Amino acid sequence: MCDNDSPFFQVASYTLSIEPYLNTYSKQYQNIITIDKKPLGPLAQLVSQFNQTKISPFQVYENTCCKYAIRRHYGSGVCREDYFLTSEDVPSLLAYLNANGYSIDSNTTKIVQKAGTNKKMVCIFTYANL
Repeated sequence: MCDNDSPFFQVASYTLSIEPYLNTYSKQYQNIITIDKKPLGPLAQLVSQFNQTKISPFQVYENTCCKYAIRRHYGSGVCREDYFLTSEDVPSLLAYLNANGYSIDSNTTKIVQKAGTNKKMVCIFTYANL
């Protein structure tokens, strides 16, 4: 179930994470960069919703309707082997965010990482050009 009506969902703060994803084109698992919700600003043009497939029959997903990943190219295009950004693209993505009006929230990221609530989290960032 999506929480689009939650007041917390409306805040222009976003979380990047690394999640395993079965690329149906290459038939291989990839660790792709996901984002918790559709962002404001230029990054929105590179974000697509996707369906999460189970990696294990024992795996349970609480939120399968609102998974978003960051595409490598503009436009929907064809789902290729390199369709989504992967963990190797984190430095390039962070540079893109900084160059396009987004701010990495290092303090909040450290607090969340220290609490151990999200081990696959890359960072939390905000959009400054509201």
